[in-house]
Amino acid sequence: MDIKQIPSKDLKKADIFQQVILNPEKRKRYRPWSTVYKNSKREPSLFIGAYDKDKLIGIVFGFIKKSQILLGEMAVSEKYRSKGIGSKLITYFEKQSRKLNKKYIELGALGSAEKFYLKQGYQPLLFAQIPHNKVPKHYKKIGFEIIKETNYKDAKKLTIKVNKLDDRLKIKAKKDFNTDNVIYLFRKRL
Repeated sequence: MDIKQIPSKDLKKADIFQQVILNPEKRKRYRPWSTVYKNSKREPSLFIGAYDKDKLIGIVFGFIKKSQILLGEMAVSEKYRSKGIGSKLITYFEKQSRKLNKKYIELGALGSAEKFYLKQGYQPLLFAQIPHNKVPKHYKKIGFEIIKETNYKDAKKLTIKVNKLDDRLKIKAKKDFNTDNVIYLFRKRL
């Protein structure tokens, strides 16, 4: 198995590969192909593939966002899972990221991927998106440590410090902040 930067001529194929795995329902994409392509031109070292001979079996795509690197997509072919390929992709991705002198890597994850990122040394954070008309009046006094607050056109977005991965915290945040949109983010200092 070989881990390396995805050649630009193969990037579209790698994008289709990750869409088949991560978006089998073919929902509207969060990051369209044009965004993937543009970012791959900006920093091609963050578009990494795992290959079994010449066959693509895993990918990780990264995007530069100010002082951080966003790990946007990571996918491993089902046949090759639980064989350490995800760990090798992350290790290579982190090595490439350190060369860019950014502060940290950040990503969102769901389900079984949450435990994978904890095992890789990533720290959990809660991320809540609250429509402006539903923001509780005293949201800063609810008892969560808000480490970042951003106002967007559609919602207030809060990043909240937590000490561990705990679904009860996520449920409490949903209730206290009056939103269904709460997920775990994961962050690792470079």
